[in-house]
Amino acid sequence: MISTADGALITSWNLAATAIYGWQPQEALGEALADLVGPYPDTAIEEVRNRGIWEGRIERRRRDRSTCTVRIRLARAAQADREWMEVSSPVETGHPAEIALAASEYRYRNLFGAVAASFWELDFSGVGALLREVREQGVTDIAAHLRATPTLIRAMMRATRIVDTNDRSIEMFGPGTKRDLITTPLDQYWPEASSADFAESILSAISGKPRHVAETRMRARDGREFDALFTVSFLPGTVGNGTLLVGFTDISDRVQATRQLGEASTRRKMLMDVPTIALSELAAPETSAVFKRLRAEGVTDLHAYIDAHPGFVDEVASSLHFTAVNDATVRLFGARSAEDLIGRSLTGLVQPGCDVLRRSIEGAYDRQPIFQSEIRMFKLDGAPVDTLFCRVSSPDPASGEAVIAQIDITEQVKARQEIERMRQQSAHASRITLLGQLSASIVHEISQPITAIAMHAAAAERLARAPEAQLEKLARITSQIGQNALRTGEIVERIRALAANREIPMVSLSMTDIVAETRLLLQQELTEKGIQVTLARDAVLPNVCGDRIQLQQVLANLMVNAIQAMDGTPEGKRRIDLSLRTKEGIVLLEVADTGPGLSAAFRAEPFQTFRTSKPDGLGIGLTICRSIAEAHGGRIEVRDRSHGGAAFTLALPAA
Repeated sequence: MISTADGALITSWNLAATAIYGWQPQEALGEALADLVGPYPDTAIEEVRNRGIWEGRIERRRRDRSTCTVRIRLARAAQADREWMEVSSPVETGHPAEIALAASEYRYRNLFGAVAASFWELDFSGVGALLREVREQGVTDIAAHLRATPTLIRAMMRATRIVDTNDRSIEMFGPGTKRDLITTPLDQYWPEASSADFAESILSAISGKPRHVAETRMRARDGREFDALFTVSFLPGTVGNGTLLVGFTDISDRVQATRQLGEASTRRKMLMDVPTIALSELAAPETSAVFKRLRAEGVTDLHAYIDAHPGFVDEVASSLHFTAVNDATVRLFGARSAEDLIGRSLTGLVQPGCDVLRRSIEGAYDRQPIFQSEIRMFKLDGAPVDTLFCRVSSPDPASGEAVIAQIDITEQVKARQEIERMRQQSAHASRITLLGQLSASIVHEISQPITAIAMHAAAAERLARAPEAQLEKLARITSQIGQNALRTGEIVERIRALAANREIPMVSLSMTDIVAETRLLLQQELTEKGIQVTLARDAVLPNVCGDRIQLQQVLANLMVNAIQAMDGTPEGKRRIDLSLRTKEGIVLLEVADTGPGLSAAFRAEPFQTFRTSKPDGLGIGLTICRSIAEAHGGRIEVRDRSHGGAAFTLALPAA
């Protein structure tokens, strides 16, 4: 935004402008546009004054003194308004892939940087610790306890750490810089009268609700109070452990909110004319009437209502009609012109019962103004197209209108799928290498039940040939033959599963069982190398959610590495210390050895690919272990033991 009343001074500067020109918002705000990046052509100024809008290409200066060519759209906000709005995008001549990537990032930042909402990333782990203390004190009714203990609510606020904020937060909660906002304790932003609203968000989290939306009263750093729409979504595994993204929309000044959301006709026209973002307007007045009826009937949980009425999502899709589209939307759906889409419903453009559309509908019912996700849609000819989908609802819920922004990410999705396929192939190669290293243990494990079967079969034959039949003893022997045959089959199936290159569904698993099964697999090699194995574990351990074969692969890799690291350790001092413990909702499995420890090069880059000291190694074992851990939502930590040796820790979230 530029104020022409003061000689073309910059009044608003978003992250997209920073990406193009290099100046941060705090450096650009209040500066003269001509001094910073260069003036507008005289023809542009005359055109805006006469017609209200101008577009064209001009040369601009960057912070590093280089120049760039940008495409400019310049418009006056209103007839008598002395504020002008500029939308600029770079005209690149580089590699097509780099241009597409830069344009995708620019479009994303430009779209969401303009949303009139303050977003905070909050670390709620301190709240989780306080809740655990309350439960340990024997409190069962958390809701009643919070309502009766306002000091605990304020303590939870102080225990919540602000990790990051967006630029809109500075405008809404300032004055000050982003650092000032982050270092200010959270309870200073919540007036005493709003403590109950904060407590309700905590109750929504611990009761398993996917989101919490409420109107509340907030306080800026200068003491100014204002009304805000408070929105937070609770993703699995983040409550009490990770960070949450919360949003605040200032609803005390409807004019400002409408202006920032782009409802002014000139800005709306500018957005709809952006050539690279697929923008469309949808209307569904019938759905608004249905929402009103459901609220009158007392329906508060639309998710449960849709579970009971599975056709509801498709009914809403059929009632959502395009009322306006830009050229990018026409291209996205493979239409010949806008007329092919205007008036058309979403039926056929989304999958029946589309989960993303369902979550957007549920968000709209909960009066969440913004929803974003990835969605697979279909062109008019039926070809699939993956897009980044953002829905911004009208400030007037009764209108049933929404603006939809979409960016084609089909190629990015394909790239992600290819990376995942390559990861699976690498993991498979690592498992095959591991099986080769464990061949002696596998042969030993299978030979035991087979030998037992042969011995019991010979005994059964002797009993069968005896003059007097001993049927009871013969029955016991044949039963043992059957048990050993089953054990052999289980061993073979476990080896086949480890060697197979297939996906296995995530299930609840006991890490104690994983340790026991892996020790059995390695027992022969441990015995031959003279290695003692110890296990220390907590009395109570929660399960983890994972793939049994992949977690066995991780532990086997770490133990085999430990075995080979102790080749130079004197016999009698070779030991692998295993420990299983839990800390703050994380299950920790440590594998520690008494070998020589880690080299400086290894400590510097512990997960470097294709580095190995083994003559037949691939150098990807530890990298695959980390990849599997991250796919399970966990991590691998590496350290030297203080008294010699190395320790590797697999950390996984409790199920």
